[in-house]
Amino acid sequence: MKSSSHQESNSVDSTIDVLIVDWHGGLRGKRLPAAMRGKVLNGEARIPLSTQAMDIWGDDQDGITGLGLSIGDPDGLCIPDTDGHGFHPQPWNENHEQILCSMHTVEGNPSDFDVRSMLGKTVKRLNDDNLFPVVAVELEFYLLDKSTRTTGVPRVPDELTIAGSPDDLQLYDMRVMDRVTGLLQRIHRYAEAMGIPAETSLAEFGPGQFEINLKHQSSPVRAADHAVLFKQLVDRAAHQHGLLASFMAKPYTEHGGSGQHVHVSLLNEKGDNVFDQQNSGNDTLLHAVNGCLELMSDSQLMFAPHANSYRRLQPDSFAPAKCDWGYDHRGVAIRLPETQGKAARLEHRVAGADANPYLILNTLLGSVHYGLEQARTPAMKPLLPGEHSTGTQLTHDWITAIDNFDQSVAMRNLLGDRFCEMLVRMKQYEANRFNRQVSNIDLATYLTRV
Repeated sequence: MKSSSHQESNSVDSTIDVLIVDWHGGLRGKRLPAAMRGKVLNGEARIPLSTQAMDIWGDDQDGITGLGLSIGDPDGLCIPDTDGHGFHPQPWNENHEQILCSMHTVEGNPSDFDVRSMLGKTVKRLNDDNLFPVVAVELEFYLLDKSTRTTGVPRVPDELTIAGSPDDLQLYDMRVMDRVTGLLQRIHRYAEAMGIPAETSLAEFGPGQFEINLKHQSSPVRAADHAVLFKQLVDRAAHQHGLLASFMAKPYTEHGGSGQHVHVSLLNEKGDNVFDQQNSGNDTLLHAVNGCLELMSDSQLMFAPHANSYRRLQPDSFAPAKCDWGYDHRGVAIRLPETQGKAARLEHRVAGADANPYLILNTLLGSVHYGLEQARTPAMKPLLPGEHSTGTQLTHDWITAIDNFDQSVAMRNLLGDRFCEMLVRMKQYEANRFNRQVSNIDLATYLTRV
């Protein structure tokens, strides 16, 4: 894809941002003069390999990964995916372009921590079985007042206190949409300029919370690219309007969290949807559902990677609390909105907006593939309205999720031993750091009572 500003790429002020994705789903990179475009295309741009495997605070934690100064902090090669999203403009920076790359070692092998390459391998395994996934991502986020940057406390923007109280719910309230029409239009303009197919926008439950859906893609890597680039452009657009956009899983105690729901269909070599249950006896969709359910506890860390992620996964909310499924039921982990025809698909509702889209899709597609290989239908019946779920409880504890992931043979087979080992050690470090902190609720509860 060529940038609309390509004609000006030789300008002395024009630049190219070479971007890679770290294991948190964040974009990192370096800015080069546009004159170095050929170098970028040849895969000669370099960034330290440790950049992809830092802790959430941006420290390379050499003692954990062994990728930093202990081995000289070696470079990796940024290999552009010219068949993927390619060069595209930065609409917020005139005459600037950027390109997503995958990290390789100087020997030419994909880095063990390159999430784009990892997802590509999982897709290839499906393709080798003549199965071709089609995926779509839905992302929720909050718009916050600019004071949040300095106070560190999330605050609803004044223009979004529709009924006079910042705590009022706003689900599908079109007044909310009208108050931020300019920002939403900017988001869609940015998305169009970057080749990202953003579709429906809606006001979600929480004050200042929105959801924008991305169109389904036949390339899961491209879909994940779109998701991380969408988060980037929402951040830039909000900044232009004096607001802060947050994809944190649960920024407010009293309001709902932000999810990252994924829809998956599966085609055969003829282009037919193998999930289509129009023909009796076709249990392929149910086999896929069961694979997701069986591996859900093992893989929960991929869908809820941070301490705050577990604030969202609580009972009596629209975020799932158990490994369960149902037909057009938004209270379950795996929802089947359509079971017949071209649109037959499953919707995975566990992941938070804070999770890495590549790891979400990698784990989800790997779970689907596992389910098809095992060819078992779910032991539990679909959850019906008003029923109590009998599914296995998802953990509400970050350390338990880390331990479950660490002990999973299936996750190591899917994501690689080295990646899993290093990620577990990093998450254990992050969890230990959180658990050493005395929180405000600790002080409010115990300081004068015990």
